[in-house]
Amino acid sequence: MRHTARRTRIRRTALVAGALLAVASAAGTAQATTSAAGQQGSGARIMAAPDNCPKYYFCGYAGANYTSPAFKFTDCYMQPIAARTGGSWYNNQSTGTKAKMYDINKKLVYTTPGAPYGDPHGDWTGIRYIDAC
Repeated sequence: MRHTARRTRIRRTALVAGALLAVASAAGTAQATTSAAGQQGSGARIMAAPDNCPKYYFCGYAGANYTSPAFKFTDCYMQPIAARTGGSWYNNQSTGTKAKMYDINKKLVYTTPGAPYGDPHGDWTGIRYIDAC
């Protein structure tokens, strides 16, 4: 009987060790995938907001890399923007807040990831309205 209990304990230990190894491996793969996605440029999370985008605002830029400020919205309702192409945007609202972008027919086109988050190479083509939150 003692050998049976010991074998059971060894099997459990091996099972737990294997599960922990699998979890650690999956976490490492997910982290590597996230890092690779962040390095692709578009939609890359950046550490600090642009100097001209105050806290609690969603900021749109006519130029790439947060250049040529075009608008700053903080209110939670659909607001029109001028037609444009290219550009960038930064969501500097309270943590986790998502902005929404709509086309000319007020159809939802894109919801941003939670703040803080920015796209240094966003494209405003087709976007005519922004709801900052």
